[in-house]
Amino acid sequence: MRIQLKELRTKGVAYPVIWAKNRIAWEIAKRQPAQETEAQGQQFHDAEIEAAFLQAVARYQVQSWSGNLALFRPPLRGKWALGNGRLVDQDRAYVFHDNDWGQWVPDVQVFEVPGDHDSMVLEPNVRVLATRLKAVIAAAEAEAAPQMLREAAE
Repeated sequence: MRIQLKELRTKGVAYPVIWAKNRIAWEIAKRQPAQETEAQGQQFHDAEIEAAFLQAVARYQVQSWSGNLALFRPPLRGKWALGNGRLVDQDRAYVFHDNDWGQWVPDVQVFEVPGDHDSMVLEPNVRVLATRLKAVIAAAEAEAAPQMLREAAE
């Protein structure tokens, strides 16, 4: 409800009409069968990949892990601030600094990289990601080296 009130304050008294119009259009669009042309049949199937991903996520059981986690993510983008540092994105999902991994892993290191979810792995943003990833890997290898040497000597 807080989000709707913020939108009403931002967009004015016309907001309920705009919301209803958008909601009706969304409901109609989601009920329309997807039309596939011959050219589309030969293209990358984003919707099919997304459906398979969502199906796998629904079955996956996250478990606690005692190791370290390095999270590389783009800057946080919250559409609404709800107070106490809480943000909600345009899809009305809470935005967490550690992408909510902190509940499963005790040590989450967050590395912010330029871009968004898709463009952070594309030029020129991928150069920043690669540099930070290389440093994290080097640090992990240096930390593990003494243990590996002891195991090799045994």
